[in-house]
Amino acid sequence: MTLKAEHMFIGGYIMNKYSKVLLTSIAAITLSTTFLETPDLNINPLQETVVSAKAKQATLIPGSYKVGSTELKPGRYTITSTDGSSGNISSTPKRSLHGDSINEILGSETDYGQVPSVTATLAKGDKVKIEGLTSASFTPVTKRNKKNTTTLATGFWVVGKDIKKGKYTVTPPDGQSGNFMVDPKSVFGDSTNEVLGGDTDMSQVPKVNVKLHNGDKISIAGMTQVNFAKK
Repeated sequence: MTLKAEHMFIGGYIMNKYSKVLLTSIAAITLSTTFLETPDLNINPLQETVVSAKAKQATLIPGSYKVGSTELKPGRYTITSTDGSSGNISSTPKRSLHGDSINEILGSETDYGQVPSVTATLAKGDKVKIEGLTSASFTPVTKRNKKNTTTLATGFWVVGKDIKKGKYTVTPPDGQSGNFMVDPKSVFGDSTNEVLGGDTDMSQVPKVNVKLHNGDKISIAGMTQVNFAKK
């Protein structure tokens, strides 16, 4: 109605019925075009960011990388040496108190503290460094086993996503030693920080009992895996 009121007179003459029909048609076309364009104007840019933030397969040569760059997207990865060579893989999380901080020697000589792989979640802004390796392969993690009650490999894990909650006795693989830590989700939960292994002269312990709750974070370093026995 406002459109008609503004264009009732043109050049001092009253519009005839044909002019009114033409004007009404133009208004209808304009309104229709505006309606069709509205969804494009309302696209949420955050949705695009979430989609692009998924982990993507990558092979990286030695160097320093920032997670979120074209070379390495954010996400959860299992990292391995591409050709079996040995070398260092490390990461510095942007959120230092909450991110996964990697510091491992990738390789096949487990007697020397090397591990074949490490699994971690890399967030945007984290820094990753590769040294001594021909190249490192970053393979996206697509499945997590919340019913697992047996083993976890080198890396960072969450109770309720990668292992079932409960009471366990935890042991290292034969002949290996390394760090086993549990960071409880609750401020009242029990934390664990032990060096598992057979050399008691080096303050290593052969086994440790733990009670795991959903949301607790587990980190395993310096050994290929740890074994869990339900209590």
